Amino acid sequence: MVIHSESKFPNLGISIFATMSALSQQHNTINLAQGFPGFSVDQVLIDLVYKYMSDGFNQYSPMAGVLKLREAISTKQKKLYDLYYNPESEITICAGATEAVFSTISAFVNEGDEVICFEPVFDIYPPAVLLNKAKLVKIKLKQPNFEYDWEEVKDKITSKTKLIILNSPHNPTGKVLKYNDIQQLANLVKDTEIIILSDEVYEHIVFDNKP
Repeated sequence: MVIHSESKFPNLGISIFATMSALSQQHNTINLAQGFPGFSVDQVLIDLVYKYMSDGFNQYSPMAGVLKLREAISTKQKKLYDLYYNPESEITICAGATEAVFSTISAFVNEGDEVICFEPVFDIYPPAVLLNKAKLVKIKLKQPNFEYDWEEVKDKITSKTKLIILNSPHNPTGKVLKYNDIQQLANLVKDTEIIILSDEVYEHIVFDNKP
């Protein structure tokens, strides 16, 4: 039996990332469309995974994630950015960044809300916003250096704006937010209930010493 299912997003089309990855495989080229590492998994990590699986650490973890891991993340944030987050109440482990982004949008965004994001946009953001029946407000990064136009952001903010999605380092341009950008954004959302979703999955893949 063949089950026919209609797409909930028939106008979104095929992701550019899927298209580029397929072309890369077809022509046997280096794939710059997705974050595929060009190196093998460290044997130390393989050995540790094997050790803990063998020791019986293979059952359901707490819903928020193993506390020891959350404590390690809290320590990392404090060491690198001098920011303290309570591992018991302010850190949650997710099954990858895509699930984290989707869950965050689903948790905070409701029907009729507006969500601002910046183009070019990572392909998980639009369907997650639309699935929660919110309006997606896209703002194009300005050429030639993909700068943020905070005056335009200010103009796009309305009483319905619930969320602003940032991605730094930005995928796919590589743009890294500057301190001045963060200050201007902070000024825009001060005294509002607008939530900032900051996707920083590539935070350590920066090779020009930009903070």
